[in-house]
This record gives sequence, C-alpha cells and structure tokens, in this order.
Amino acid sequence: MNNIKFSVRINEQDLYRFNLFHTYTSTQGILSVVLFVLLIAVWIMRFSMLSPIYRLFYPLVAIIFLVYIPGSLKLRVKNQMTQEVFKHPLTYELTESGIMVSSPASEDPAELPWEYIYKISTWKEYLLIYSNRVNAYIIPKEDIKDVYSPTIDYIKKHVEDYKLQIK
Repeated sequence: MNNIKFSVRINEQDLYRFNLFHTYTSTQGILSVVLFVLLIAVWIMRFSMLSPIYRLFYPLVAIIFLVYIPGSLKLRVKNQMTQEVFKHPLTYELTESGIMVSSPASEDPAELPWEYIYKISTWKEYLLIYSNRVNAYIIPKEDIKDVYSPTIDYIKKHVEDYKLQIK
C-alpha cells in the first residue's frame, strides 16, 4: 500500500476550538457549567432573602465560573501559537509502521507507531489523532480534502476498530 502524505497548518482558532471541546467534555468543564447553573438557581430562588451584596455576589461568581475557562484557554492558546512548531505547516506521512510527523521547526521527524495510537476520531471539521488521552494531532479536514477518503481507509487498515470514532 502506498504511503499517504499531506501538510496542514494549525491556526489559533483550530487550537482554541480543540481545547474548548476537550475541556468542556472533561470533569472540569462539566463541573464549571454545573456550578454556574446551581449558583444562578440559588440566586433566583433566594433573591428576596439575599442581602444586596449577595444579590450581586451570586451572579458575579457564576459568571466567573462560566467565563474563566474560555478566557484562560484563549490566553494559553495565544501563548502556544508563539511556539516555533505552529509557525510552519506540519507534514504527515502515513506509512506501514505508523504516522511520521515533520516540521521545518525540528530536524528529525517524529513517528507515532500505529500500536501507540490512543484513538482516532472526527469532530466537526477535524480529524483528531490522539497519542494519549489528552494530546492529539489536530488535522483540519479542509486541509486534506483531496486525500481525506484514502487517509481514512489507510487508517482503518492499520488501527484497531475499538480505537476508531470516525463518522
């Protein structure tokens, strides 16, 4: 089977959307939304009994729970985008032994052997190749539209079915 090679460039929005998705599907993200809802519910139910300071305090704390995660992620992504690796396109090559990832920012390509892939999934307009539970290579489908189908077929031949969440 022939190797498949393509290049992608990750922009700030791609990285932010992935981090936001990953955070809000984790315990921390779910807990922040639950706390927001609980604080607002208590504020509404107890409004007439609250002192003026608490009438202000409850929604303020609730908004902090809701805004803190997206805000901190935005700042972290801005910081990450200054790294050399994001200034150049990443080149992926699917080989019989695994996925080779290279960048002009590094001398040697990194290889992710097929057996070390944690999972591969699709989400919105992204193909996500996880090397562990948290870290993933983010591949915008738009960047690989001309080789998307062959790439998925190649992946399905090399990765166990239980690791695939491709729609």
